[in-house]
Amino acid sequence: MTLAITDLDACMKGGVPPAYSPTSRTLYSPVDDVHGALTLVLGSAVHSVVLAMYGYDDDDLDKILHAKAGDPTVFFMACLDKSQAGGVHEKQLLAAWQANLSNGSISVGHSEKGAIQHMKVCIVDGQWVVSGSTNWSVSGESAQDNQCTILCDAVEAARLRSRLDQLHAYQLAQMANPTRGGVS
Repeated sequence: MTLAITDLDACMKGGVPPAYSPTSRTLYSPVDDVHGALTLVLGSAVHSVVLAMYGYDDDDLDKILHAKAGDPTVFFMACLDKSQAGGVHEKQLLAAWQANLSNGSISVGHSEKGAIQHMKVCIVDGQWVVSGSTNWSVSGESAQDNQCTILCDAVEAARLRSRLDQLHAYQLAQMANPTRGGVS
C-alpha cells in the first residue's frame, strides 16, 4: 500500500484545517483516531520499520510489526525501555518476539545517562516519521491526552535513524554486559 499524507485525514475527527501542512498530520487522543493512523502507517511499510518506544503494549500494532519483521524484505529494529519492558503484558509481547525474531533486532535498555529511554518514535520506509507523547497502548492512543505527529520527510527520517542506530548499539552493549546496567 502506498501511503499519502491525506490518507490520515480520516483519522482526524475535527477535520483538516484549510491550508494544513502538505507533509504532516498531528492527531490528539482521545479525540482523534491515533490507533487508526498508527495502523495505516505501520501497515504501509514495504522496506523498513525502525522504532524506539517507551510504552509498548498494543496487541494490534504488535501483530503488524511481527508481520513486517517476518518479511525477509523488510528491515526491522526496535529499542525499548528496560523499566517498561518489565511490565506483565510487555513481558508477554517480548517473549513472543524473542521466540520468533529471525529478521531484525530488538534492544532493551536505558539511556546513555542511565535514565529511562523515553522516546516514542518510529520511522517507516525511510520517509515516514511518527513522534509525540503517545505510548503505543490502548490507553495511550484512545483514553489519555496525547499528541502524535506523522511527518513525511526523508531528511528528518534519516536524522532520526542516525540517533536510533546509536541508541540501539548502546542498548545492545547493555544487554551483552548486564553488570554495566544492561538487561539480564
